[in-house]
Amino acid sequence: MSYFPTNENEISLIKFIAKYQYLNVSDAKYFFNSSRYYRNRIKTLIDKNFLRKIKWVLVLGKSGIQYAQLLNLEYNKLNKNQEYRERLLKLSNIAAFYHNCKTVDFIPSFAIKDKRIFTTTGRRFIGIFNINGFEYLSYRILKEHDSKYIESVIYDIQKEIKYKNIIILIDDINRINLNDFAFGLNRILVIEDNEINREKLKYLHSIRWKEVVDKCYKGVYLSEYSFCEYANNKDKFINTFYFLDTEKITRLKYFIRESSSKRAYIICNSELETRLRKKLPDANYCVVDLEQYIDRERRYYC
Repeated sequence: MSYFPTNENEISLIKFIAKYQYLNVSDAKYFFNSSRYYRNRIKTLIDKNFLRKIKWVLVLGKSGIQYAQLLNLEYNKLNKNQEYRERLLKLSNIAAFYHNCKTVDFIPSFAIKDKRIFTTTGRRFIGIFNINGFEYLSYRILKEHDSKYIESVIYDIQKEIKYKNIIILIDDINRINLNDFAFGLNRILVIEDNEINREKLKYLHSIRWKEVVDKCYKGVYLSEYSFCEYANNKDKFINTFYFLDTEKITRLKYFIRESSSKRAYIICNSELETRLRKKLPDANYCVVDLEQYIDRERRYYC
């Protein structure tokens, strides 16, 4: 037993690979505080055969397998199918980023327990993001995915009956028509997949929106209407955006079209304003640096 790792970061890494089977070497940095330090720790684990490196991918070594079995860890035997291996690497990439985050829990598709709803064939979802208790069925569209794959994601969401909140991570938002991703659900967040936006996702439900709204507009309150979040029930109907939400955009389009006075107001950051103006040119905008309204240090430990 004294031969086994005692460092918490190393133990966490071994547990993670026991579950996900594969991890890109570059993603191991998420388990350690220092980018230089982690390479030395990985080398030590490989030397002791707790890990093996296959090209640029980490898997459990013989000692790692014994360690997982002895401690009754969640362990999945290595699947060597190339296509499934690539899928697992994509899942572990996301899960590694959020593995030590207190606000986001990523549940991979292979861990979904309700097999009556989710099957491994015919579904394109990658898992579920649980963000501060709010669950989002999630999808990922990569640069290698063609239009046929995108159509299959659309069809997949159309037939979804359990989850009303969706997250779509995509390499390039310009590859899709946002109008195709509105189905009458609660929220569909289309997010360009990069480290900045993954970091922002941690605080999706952590923005002090009432403070932001009061900064932009006085005398408004939570709305009773489905097409807006805040209103003064007279001449201001306000929506907030932290990411692109295609369902919210669609509801706002309908409201603007049906309202001759065009009293739609939007609060967002400068980057989103550029994108939203292309879809909602007749709305009124209040541009705010939303990052100033997230109290990370006091509330979160990601």
